[in-house]
Amino acid sequence: MDQSVHNAYCASKAQCMTYLNDLRLSKTTPFSIVQVIPGTVIGPSEFATTPSAAIAHMDRQTKALLFDEMKPRYAFGFVHVQDCARVHVEALDEAKAKSEELPPWFVAAATIEEGVDGARLWGTVADMVEREYKEEVEEKVFTVGRSKVPVNMPYRVDARLTERMLLGGEKIRGLEESVREVAQWYVDLKKKGKAL
Repeated sequence: MDQSVHNAYCASKAQCMTYLNDLRLSKTTPFSIVQVIPGTVIGPSEFATTPSAAIAHMDRQTKALLFDEMKPRYAFGFVHVQDCARVHVEALDEAKAKSEELPPWFVAAATIEEGVDGARLWGTVADMVEREYKEEVEEKVFTVGRSKVPVNMPYRVDARLTERMLLGGEKIRGLEESVREVAQWYVDLKKKGKAL
């Protein structure tokens, strides 16, 4: 039996989600219950205004990809911070999230196409960093962590229901788009620091 902190977190989260869904289905509350399950939230932070602050606030997956840092232990889908916030807000809109049509939970993570495993997705993002930030890689601003695929990343995420019901069909940005934006944010902070 796995005694890890992560195992305890997952077990308690699953128990809570199941309980809330059972309560929702019982229709015994005078209110609706809407659950949102976010993936790994990735994106720039307006609170970080220097490169060192950016790295300190960066998620593990992006650090692993851009700076070849420690291999993340797990990854459940990926979502841009703005999309994650939007899903949470839109889930409160009773016109979009009608009580009688609520799913057990909304998934706030980008849909991964069938047949794409964690290693392939990770490799695609590593390729993007090397291609779009070639100069930064050559100058050692970024050291691509191609081999740092999270240990537990074996599953597919499907957020089409969330996208259809809450986002008017717009796609949730995933790992590649989110890492691209964080990389550009970091590069801009580095340039801004040199200009001072």
